[in-house]
Amino acid sequence: MTDQKTKYSDDPSAEILATAGLVTMLGAVMAGVIAVVTLGGGDLLMAGALGIVALISFAVSLVLFSFDSKRSEGAPLPFPSWLRAEPETAAEVS
Repeated sequence: MTDQKTKYSDDPSAEILATAGLVTMLGAVMAGVIAVVTLGGGDLLMAGALGIVALISFAVSLVLFSFDSKRSEGAPLPFPSWLRAEPETAAEVS
């Protein structure tokens, strides 16, 4: 196998958007589950508050993932160039 050098950033701040997105998504799932359980227990006010927290956390995680994808669009891909999709079709090859 050939020795290929990839450019990975050692800067921890480069991963903060993705990590924050994952943490807020986890919080959204947990708040949603607790809201459903609380709703089953009959506490409508607490279930509504937790449902709102879950929706806000979900929206924030989508925004964070969106910013992270825009930041990493120009980054080099971590796999070899021969695996990348080429614009040619099978008819052009044969």
